[in-house]
Amino acid sequence: MKKTIVIAATLFLGCAKNSDHHAIIVPDVIQANNTRGNIAGVIYLYDEDGIRMGDNGYVTVSIDNSTVSTTTDASGKFQLDSIPAGTYDITYSRNGFGSGKIMGLYHAATNHATTMITKNESMAMNSTLAISNLVVQAFEPAVQQLGVNGFHIVPVFDNPSGKEKWVHLFFSDNSGVDASNFQAETKIKVSGSAAQLNNYNLTTNWFEGLGFQKGQTIYVKAYGDSFLADAYTNPLTNQTVFPSLSTKPSNTVSFVIPIK
Repeated sequence: MKKTIVIAATLFLGCAKNSDHHAIIVPDVIQANNTRGNIAGVIYLYDEDGIRMGDNGYVTVSIDNSTVSTTTDASGKFQLDSIPAGTYDITYSRNGFGSGKIMGLYHAATNHATTMITKNESMAMNSTLAISNLVVQAFEPAVQQLGVNGFHIVPVFDNPSGKEKWVHLFFSDNSGVDASNFQAETKIKVSGSAAQLNNYNLTTNWFEGLGFQKGQTIYVKAYGDSFLADAYTNPLTNQTVFPSLSTKPSNTVSFVIPIK
């Protein structure tokens, strides 16, 4: 009797091993396979004057905190393959163009569905503007007599094309002001001419609205920037990142907010 049972068991195992039938997949494995899908989108590249480039390729697109990445093709399209369901932060970058972020993208991946990023992303070439000087001049006495106090801000730079360029101004009550150490910032479009005194006007009320006080010394530094509003907050440091700034900022200039 024992011998018969052993033979039967052996025959059963042999048939199972050589069977053409697939193993039964348990439900949780089926669910895992069904919750993977692609993430796809488009990133367009622009030059310093805001003109879209013909070749939008070679942008590296990566899922944060992972080894998953891909690159865009010449049309700017990209696809991250077989990504599990979840919520992701995505970083994209290319040499000479800074970087960008897609934050909190929900990827359902139900039945292998592709998540399409409906908003086309844009990335501008880093500014090459070299600001040679930053002129800060108080409003003319005639304007001050009307009860309006403030300053003309004039970034000076070489500009053979004559096209107005974007410049980012950073303000602080600290002389070490720069693009990562500031209390207020604003973006302006200027020609670079030292004679253009009415380029941009900041009133005393504007500074007070940002928390500065009358009689306080303010420091300002200027950087060339792209036309895009491409600043974002780094989720790890909680700092604002300005990815398209020039590496050749202006000198730091100080001025005192009028008491009257």
